[in-house]
Amino acid sequence: MKLFCFPYAGGLPSIYYSWKRAIPPAFLEIEPFEVRSFSHFQSENTILPTSFYELLEQVYQRIKPELVGGPFAFFGHSMGGLMAFELTRKLVQSGEPLPQHLFLSASRVPHAYHKLEKTYHLPHNEFIEALRNLEGTPDEVLDNQEMLELFLPMIRADFQAVQTYEMDANLPRQVPVNMSVLYGREDSIELNDILGWRDYCESECRFYPFPGGHFFIHHQMNPIIDIIQQVLNVERTVAIRTQR
Repeated sequence: MKLFCFPYAGGLPSIYYSWKRAIPPAFLEIEPFEVRSFSHFQSENTILPTSFYELLEQVYQRIKPELVGGPFAFFGHSMGGLMAFELTRKLVQSGEPLPQHLFLSASRVPHAYHKLEKTYHLPHNEFIEALRNLEGTPDEVLDNQEMLELFLPMIRADFQAVQTYEMDANLPRQVPVNMSVLYGREDSIELNDILGWRDYCESECRFYPFPGGHFFIHHQMNPIIDIIQQVLNVERTVAIRTQR
């Protein structure tokens, strides 16, 4: 099985590279996915999409050829979780193969995004300070002018896509896929906006609390991987028994 992993807003797929070394490829093939193609935002002439659904369409077109030929699952952290869920809704609508499982990490429910503070439009120094306060962007990026020139447009575009997101009512509200929802006990996301994922799932929805705040993913790799392996092992066993 392939596990496509989507990073948080402004994050790169490299945050999942250590997972590839921790999980035996014979059991699970980790596929860190570029929400924004690096070759796109590296070009001076490229206009970065700031609409979430425009970004979703680009992801859908790039990932669709990779979803054939075997089972797969999605994992996404924060904006990556929203991307995983919305991508699944789009696959349902288009009649494409669906993921066998959704792992949503530090992701608030779609109807709660209006609560997000708007920071994407802040002046340079204020935006950098807002990024520091979130503690999701490494200081070596924020303190390096050359890296900022490269990555800041992508980060702003991601933040605008998330902070202006409104759920498209034309897509199915619920998805027929089992969900595992991971969250930090010290995260600023309201607990109701985590537990509300039950309303978006036609199947089984389980919740896994972790110590830490919004970016617990950086400190809880082994426990997260354990949950992923346990959940997929159980589902694989159930699938085999059903086939018999």
